[in-house]
Amino acid sequence: MHVLLLYKQLCITPLEAIQAWRRKHPALRDAKLGYAGRLDPMAEGLLLVLVGEENKKRKDYENLPKEYAFDVLLGLTTDTYDILGKVTHIADSVSVSSESEIKKLFSSFLGIHEQPYPPYSSKPVDGKPLYKHAREGTIAEITIPSKEITITALMINNTKTIQSVKLLQLVHERIASVHGDFRQQEILKQWDVILEEKKQAFPVLSCHIACSSGTYVRSLAHTIGNRLKTGGIALAIQRTRIGDYTLADVEKV
Repeated sequence: MHVLLLYKQLCITPLEAIQAWRRKHPALRDAKLGYAGRLDPMAEGLLLVLVGEENKKRKDYENLPKEYAFDVLLGLTTDTYDILGKVTHIADSVSVSSESEIKKLFSSFLGIHEQPYPPYSSKPVDGKPLYKHAREGTIAEITIPSKEITITALMINNTKTIQSVKLLQLVHERIASVHGDFRQQEILKQWDVILEEKKQAFPVLSCHIACSSGTYVRSLAHTIGNRLKTGGIALAIQRTRIGDYTLADVEKV
């Protein structure tokens, strides 16, 4: 056994997924396990876990292309580009572009691009991860780096809506399940203030992407919202493929 294919559930970290797997398989409790390719707490799906000596090939596994199914919620923005963040803008109403206009927009993302790292990420700048700069309020004083990414496919599967009441319920359920310090209480209070009196339906684009390693899907959701002039965040992200590995044979933890 050299590679484990695990399904990382929502609201946990890759390390928590590995710890849960160890508890189910005590015979390998002392084996060296390391994951190749991080998933944020608000993302779920395929996680490659390397066993023993296979960890020496981590970079090879990390560089494999990826595929994701993801939902873009239009009409608001957050500082993390997903629901685990403070709302920075909310629209009073949102008119959705036609499907042909969205497809045209999506085609413009194909190919090689420079994608800035999201402010809430672990990319180090001046010896400190970006998220620490963001929390300390010094993010405007630094230059946010970017990296080259390649998008080989980006498509919209369907559009739907979510009511503000349902959205607030979903935000509470997911954020309450996240462990560690992610500003949960502060974020929930703000979501409550913003959404409790809203009687609004937010459009949601259900999408699929095939991309190079290192592509931030929540950043892409943020950019899609900006290009559509509505604002947008990643409401859901599921990693469905890493190289030739798929969800077909994963083990849920």
